[in-house]
Amino acid sequence: MSPEQAVPLNWNNAAQDYGTYRPGYPEDYFNLLQLFGIGLQGQQILDIGSGTGALAIPFARQGAQVTAVDLSPGQIAEAREKAAAHFLDIRFIISGAEDAPVESGRFHAVTASMCWGYFHPQRIVEQVKRVLLPDGLLLISSIVWQENDEVTRRTNALLGKYSEHFSHRYDERDTSAEPEWSRAGFRLKTYHQYSAQLPFTRSSWRGRMRATKFIGAALPQEQVDAFDGELAEALESVAPERFEVAHTIRIQIFQRTQDPTPQT
Repeated sequence: MSPEQAVPLNWNNAAQDYGTYRPGYPEDYFNLLQLFGIGLQGQQILDIGSGTGALAIPFARQGAQVTAVDLSPGQIAEAREKAAAHFLDIRFIISGAEDAPVESGRFHAVTASMCWGYFHPQRIVEQVKRVLLPDGLLLISSIVWQENDEVTRRTNALLGKYSEHFSHRYDERDTSAEPEWSRAGFRLKTYHQYSAQLPFTRSSWRGRMRATKFIGAALPQEQVDAFDGELAEALESVAPERFEVAHTIRIQIFQRTQDPTPQT
């Protein structure tokens, strides 16, 4: 269960839509990460909350040695299939990130896309500290659609209709560049936020919405189908067959430091 949402989430139910329709990060995102030392050839990367491999697969294609961890067997199955299609050797582990059975002090970077708020705050920070090499890097990243046109306004209205939690989706998040937890054991290396236009069709936008935690991972199938039907009707009236949606991409990179010595 997510700390952000007071209903159980079953990501297995959304795995197929997630793997098919969830948009990946654009190429310039990965180019930027490489400038800051993440995604390099031969680098050991632990991708937590890996889902269907939005980070793990591109990092592996860049030559990194990737371990991908996710609690959902369905999400991992989708990621395995994608990795196999690209002939990539990724180590997959089905586990909660806080308890993932990975080696201490092994990884150059730990990466987390669209998932940091799901973890137990204290336990995940201690786990990241444990597995990182000295001066290792922690990436926390998100890609979220903006509400700035009729497509996204109509979509958000339907999400609010079907999920009581949608309107409060940002209320519990610490979006500061240097959150409280980072002040012992990490230093902020860089913070970026920028906008990118991502392409969709009516069908792929519907699939992307079904894949959200508010719909596919939270609702019974009959409600998912009802939502999808209403969204299809809305898109017929406001969207061309192909369109773009502006997304905000957020990047925080922290570097592991020595914990302060307790004063006696």
